[in-house]
Order: sequence, then structure tokens, then C-alpha cells
Amino acid sequence: MLERPIENESPLKEITERIRGKGPITFAEFMEVALYRPEGGYYTKERNRWGGSGDYVTNLDISPVFARVLARQIHEMWLSLGSPGAFDLVEAGAGRGSLAKGILDTLAELYPDLNRSVRATLLEKNPYLREPPSGRVRWLEDLEELEGPVTGCILSNELLDALPFHRVTQGNILRELYVGLDNGGRLVDVEGEPSTDELPGYFDALKIRLTTGQKAEVGLRARHWLQRAGRLMDRGFVMTIDYGMPARELYSPGRGGTLMCHYRHTMNDDPYRAPGSQDITAHVDFTTLNTAGEDVGLETTGFTLQSYFLLGLGIVEELRQVGEKALNDYEAIKHNQGIKELIIPGGVGDTFKVLVQHKGLKDPSLSGFAFKNMKEYL
Repeated sequence: MLERPIENESPLKEITERIRGKGPITFAEFMEVALYRPEGGYYTKERNRWGGSGDYVTNLDISPVFARVLARQIHEMWLSLGSPGAFDLVEAGAGRGSLAKGILDTLAELYPDLNRSVRATLLEKNPYLREPPSGRVRWLEDLEELEGPVTGCILSNELLDALPFHRVTQGNILRELYVGLDNGGRLVDVEGEPSTDELPGYFDALKIRLTTGQKAEVGLRARHWLQRAGRLMDRGFVMTIDYGMPARELYSPGRGGTLMCHYRHTMNDDPYRAPGSQDITAHVDFTTLNTAGEDVGLETTGFTLQSYFLLGLGIVEELRQVGEKALNDYEAIKHNQGIKELIIPGGVGDTFKVLVQHKGLKDPSLSGFAFKNMKEYL
């Protein structure tokens, strides 16, 4: 365990000093400081972010069966690659490592041949969560530290939504929303010209024009991350699980932005409230992730709702029988309720989507898309 750093400067202080020194900063730069600053950033603090004592729950908090079912899909990926003797499992944004642990435990229980072949690499920026190498598991800070080529699967679960993004608004032309200071020194939105040609080019590539007054988020960093993953991949799969939607739905006329902040299981849309103390996210544009992958040699395996993905992998087989005296069978009821929450219509099973892309394979078939493959919607 690392010693707790002395926070001489808070994220808010650094953000304020940057603005006073050079003028308004992009929202992406604001997020980089608020979320990832080495001292005091939301994702670099020692404080727990998940579960009942944190700010939000993850798929794994809802049910550990989530990891067990993903292990089935990873085993199928391994088979489609010809059962190689060395299979890389890379989880980006691994957090506390619980998802990878659940997957590896399932491989050891159900798939001993793959278990002997798997090499796990967990990527996590928070130094308090990274652990020393143990057996076939190693920890790195981020994707930039990973050396290719990769044969296997690069997995991200609830990562790309929190990578720094830009904010824009449509007037006669596209304008960027920067972060500035009002006369009282408070953080406020400030309109200006786009900081990079990538912003208008983003919507040109999608053949989309926002309506006048419409605000939106643009995940340039998410696109760059996906392309980095694709370049590292020699043979295998990139699997992205996150909340979001295809571009034509995300940026549909009249839709506002999807920026959302999480703190102590409450949500708000004020990112300037106590920078460093709350999560800041926005929905992922899966259309752009898909085309970004195509640019680096990835092909689309499938795209679907998380509920459909889990159903295709047989999650209902994990339901436990509840005896006649149900009141005394609390653990089985709790277990089944968690599975229900992962797939129930209108919940996380609909909000979260799954995109899988492949490289070095010809038309692999994965059970996760057997229930319904929606890649034509991308």
C-alpha cells in the first residue's frame, strides 16, 4: 500500500491557475485534471468508488455472475483463435481487479486448457489499486505501457465513458464549450472556436449536423484509445462494454448532451461541483468506435444490448432453484435478483451495450451475439 500523498494543491486550484494563466481550457483538459490528476484526482485517490460505500455500482457489483458469463465468451474467443498456447487477456480500467479475478477463477474451474494458456494484464491508473505481479497476472498503468503484439482479448468495461471528452454546441457553425471563470472566480462554460479540426471533422465523418442550440459531447480520447488497442492487436478481439448508443441516436435532433456526474449514489449534471470528488461521464458513440477500429484493421464481430449479449451466453443457466421455503433461501433469491437486474428491460441491460471487433480472423461467430446482433445499427 502506498503512502497517502500530501495534497498541497487540489484539482480545483490547478484548474483555476491554468485558466488564469492561459485563458479558458477545453473540457477535456478540465476532466484530465479533475479525474486523473496524480494528487487529488477522482480516479487516482485511495477512496473506494464502487458498491454501497462508493458513488456507483458496476455490473460486477450487481452480480458476480457477470464475470462468470464473460469467461464463457473469452473461452469461445480462444477456441476461435485455434486454442493458442499463449492467450493474452488485457483488461483496461481494471480498478480493484475483481472482474479479472472472477474471469480467471471461472477459467480455472471450467476451462483448464485455457487457464493454462492465459496471461492476464490489468491496466489501472490508480496507484493504490495496482498490485505487484503475481503468477500470470501483471499490472500496468495504461494502454501506452502495453507492448504488442497481442493475441487474445483486450477488454474494457465501463472505461471509455469517463475518458476526457470535449463539449460542443451548434450555432451557425460548430462551437466548442470551454471551461472559464466568471467575475467571482467560479467555473463556467465559455464558447469559442473549436480547439482542433477533429471536432467539426468528427461530425462531418458521421454526416451529422447538430440542430441549432444543441449541445453534445465528443469522445476524441475514446476514439484514440480504440485505435491504440487495434494497433496492438495481432490476432484476437477488442471487447467494449459501456453505456452509449449509435451516433444517429446519440446526436439525434433535439437531444441534449449526456454529461452526468456521480457522487454517493446520486446523479447531477454539474461537472464544476467539487472537481476531484465526483465522477464525470458521457455516453459512448459506438458508431465512431466501430469506424475507428476499421481504420486500424479491426472488423465488426457484433454489437448488441448487454442483456442480449448475456442471454446469448446463457446467463439464465446461472439461475438457482429456490426451495419451497423461499424465505430461508435468501442467498439464492439474492443471486437470482442480481441476474435479473443485469438483463431486465429498461435497466442496465438496455443502457449498456457490447461492441466486439476482431482482427486476424475470418468471420468468427460468438455466442454473445446469437440472441440478437445489432451491428447494422452502427
